[in-house]
Amino acid sequence: MELLSKKTLVMVLCGGKGERLYPLTRDRAKPSVPFLGAYRIVDFSLSNALNSGLRRIALLTQYKSLSLDRHILNGWNIFHAESGDYVISLSAQGRVSDNWYEGTADAVFQNIYTIQQENPEAVLVLSGDHIYSADYRKLLLFFGQADADALIMTRTIPVSEASRFGVIGVNEERRIVEFMEKPKKPFATPWDASKSLISMGVYLFKTPVLIKALLKDARNGKSTHDFGRDIIPSLIGGHRVFAYTFDGYWEDIGTIDAYYEANMAFLSSNPPVILRDPAWPVRTYKPQYPPTFIAGGDLRTSIIGPGCTLTDCRIVNSILSGGVRVEQGAEIVDSILFEDIHVRRGARLHKLIIDKSSTFPERFEAGFDAEKDGRSFKISRTGVRVVPKGWISE
Repeated sequence: MELLSKKTLVMVLCGGKGERLYPLTRDRAKPSVPFLGAYRIVDFSLSNALNSGLRRIALLTQYKSLSLDRHILNGWNIFHAESGDYVISLSAQGRVSDNWYEGTADAVFQNIYTIQQENPEAVLVLSGDHIYSADYRKLLLFFGQADADALIMTRTIPVSEASRFGVIGVNEERRIVEFMEKPKKPFATPWDASKSLISMGVYLFKTPVLIKALLKDARNGKSTHDFGRDIIPSLIGGHRVFAYTFDGYWEDIGTIDAYYEANMAFLSSNPPVILRDPAWPVRTYKPQYPPTFIAGGDLRTSIIGPGCTLTDCRIVNSILSGGVRVEQGAEIVDSILFEDIHVRRGARLHKLIIDKSSTFPERFEAGFDAEKDGRSFKISRTGVRVVPKGWISE
């Protein structure tokens, strides 16, 4: 298993627009969206790879990648050049196409030259926009034991919820016999008629199998060039394709409400434990803020980042990133604040997600009047107000 780890290339898909997270993705790629006041979403996939002993990692970037590239440079430039290990960003190279990435499989195909140059035994393809903790060494071990040509990381959920995902049909050996993206009538597992297996967007391939599949897919004019819709179904009939079942914490935060709920879960009485294992740290870039200063006030069940200045204010069930300033008499409840936000005296903010460098004037209120707030902010299905980056009240 350790030998295979050293001969595995990790490719992280980071090119998606994340349109359902707008305006948080107005100025950045979805994997670069902050999470929990201290991290970026991509940090979780990268930390899983690093903690699993995988040291050759390429991020396939495209949409508004400057923020993501800067984060990787500042926080993930951790290997000495002579080691042969790396975490790098790869945009569309123009070697095999003049187009931008046109699907998950096309993103890897356009970097096929990199795969051939690195010559790994296996390629692990990850999504850069999920929050989870997974030891990929277990995936590699199962891959070798099954003598698999390809493997999908899966999780078990109720059949009633499975139509939102790619659903996988397997036999008793967990060999995949069927795969459908977002079927109206999801099929159940052989061992439990009430459960379905869904794809987590994590794929492991033997390199020759992947290269042949990508070349064939690139010549198919009717293909959407997607791993779930095209590559995996094309392999099922003639190759050994297996499902590895994962039962740990995993969140797909594709919408504003899902993003909000995933953050707030860490303030609950039973928070996810993925940040509490010292043997499995989540790495990120830590800006150089001074210590937080608190001068009185009422603070309850909240996460407060470094460099904050909180003066006789009320903060309840909220997440504050670094450099936030909250003045006397201001109130922040059930909200998520990104970096360098200034909340002036007497302002009241309830159930907001506030992007960085925004300023709220004295006695400003948001989160109480949907009609009024809707003129300035996006409001989610559950009533979360989203304040865009750099917002200042007119």
